[in-house]
Amino acid sequence: MSSFFNLFRKKKVPLACMMSMDEDHHHTDGHLADTTSEETSACFVEIMPLSVVELFQSQGCKSCPPALPAIQAATNNPNLLLLTFDVTYWNPSSGWTDTFGNTQFDSRQKQYATKMGKKGLFTPQIIVDGNSESLGATQDQINETIMKAMQFRNSMTWALGIDLVGNELRLAADMPEADMIYDVIIVKYDPALQTIKPDKGPNKRVKIPHRNVVKELMKVGEWAGGITSIQLPPFKRDGLEKVAFVQGGLGGPIIAALKL
Repeated sequence: MSSFFNLFRKKKVPLACMMSMDEDHHHTDGHLADTTSEETSACFVEIMPLSVVELFQSQGCKSCPPALPAIQAATNNPNLLLLTFDVTYWNPSSGWTDTFGNTQFDSRQKQYATKMGKKGLFTPQIIVDGNSESLGATQDQINETIMKAMQFRNSMTWALGIDLVGNELRLAADMPEADMIYDVIIVKYDPALQTIKPDKGPNKRVKIPHRNVVKELMKVGEWAGGITSIQLPPFKRDGLEKVAFVQGGLGGPIIAALKL
């Protein structure tokens, strides 16, 4: 049993448009840039846990197209998984219906805003591991957001291991009871780079790149400490990729993630 836990010991890691949730649609600018993060030594390279970078954007947001190439470049890192969530709340004011928009993603972003004490919703917005946000602008700001998320995970006094065995997701920590009940979530996303060119709205005739567009988000179980096994539902061969992550409730931190 101890050898199993040792597989999951925590590794050391180195250290916009706006939508009011209470009012009608209005805009402010926002932009994001790029980062990579690694740590080496003379004798080894430490393995960093996978971090989930959630990008909330809209094809009807004027601030998004200029920021997206830099965001996508910043997250082109094997230790970072960018997931693109297109929101729908700009559709009425922009006059363009987002082709990837989903009201479930509006709700997800709002859950983060509520948890973080924010009064509005912004696009583009990056949230790393459910605990650190960036409204953009510079490379330094994105670097800071990612490092803050890593530091949050490093500050935890325990680590959660996650692995896939057959069609079973296995979670393990050397703590019999967690501090709360965590949701186990599967996200299906399209890994292809897709370009949308709206024929109306603020981004009319502007090419908008999309990477890892989220198609489905589902809760498959819970983890409350110790060792838990979760049988996954059968998945269709649809060309989509999948990631599992463990999150502390609505808008809470993501403490472990695994590409399936």
